[in-house]
Amino acid sequence: MKHDFHQRKQNRIEYAENHVAKNEAESDQLYLRTKAMSSVIPMGQPILVGHHSESRDRNYREKIDNTMGRSVAAGKKAEYYAERAQSIKENDAIFSDDPEALLELEQKLAVLKGTQVFMKAANRMVKRNDLEGFLKLKFAKAEMWGELTTPEWWGVGFPPFRLTNNNASIKRIEKRIAGLKSIADTIAVHVVINGVRIFENREANRLQLFFDGKPAAEVIKRLKQHGFRWCRSEVAWQRHISNNAIYWGRQIAQGLAVQSSN
Repeated sequence: MKHDFHQRKQNRIEYAENHVAKNEAESDQLYLRTKAMSSVIPMGQPILVGHHSESRDRNYREKIDNTMGRSVAAGKKAEYYAERAQSIKENDAIFSDDPEALLELEQKLAVLKGTQVFMKAANRMVKRNDLEGFLKLKFAKAEMWGELTTPEWWGVGFPPFRLTNNNASIKRIEKRIAGLKSIADTIAVHVVINGVRIFENREANRLQLFFDGKPAAEVIKRLKQHGFRWCRSEVAWQRHISNNAIYWGRQIAQGLAVQSSN
């Protein structure tokens, strides 16, 4: 199976949008049914307490309420999936299984470093009260000067926490880049241990374990404990690639020999 990050994202969007349409249609149908059921009761007609029709009338009105409740619930589900579809569309986070992840991370790192340089230089200009020097900086705008020189609870200029947080983001992105490059520079794992094929599927960014048949209940429990999940389309137990994933994949496969000897 060819793994396409962007296609999988589009599939998730389409899945959510299909559920929007399905639940909106169900909500409309249930509403119309409620309306039709209510139309047979004369407006303002109370339940005739003590009349032989009382029980039947109460049950009928309860069905109307339940049907309307189902209509409202379906409408809320449609809203949920609409928000979910929009969230997936707008999500610009960089995922490791995106084939362009390394390039996007390097571009993001360049922006973060440029921002850090600018904030430090801007703070120096503010400290010197040097508007002319500030305006020579890349990214500087005249309207920013007034904001940066207006005293706040931390003083003037860009606040220390902005620089600290941005620097932490730089370190985090650098670590992700180093991790992706490290994986790219090594030979992918592809071994068979006790009949279990362990495959480092870099195209999908998943470590996959292929068993000959369904594993025993205790093996499944251990797989789940260490982050592996069953993937029907791949017919494999898998999790995102990492040194930890490879370690536990080997440990679980090696543990089968111990179980078979007991």
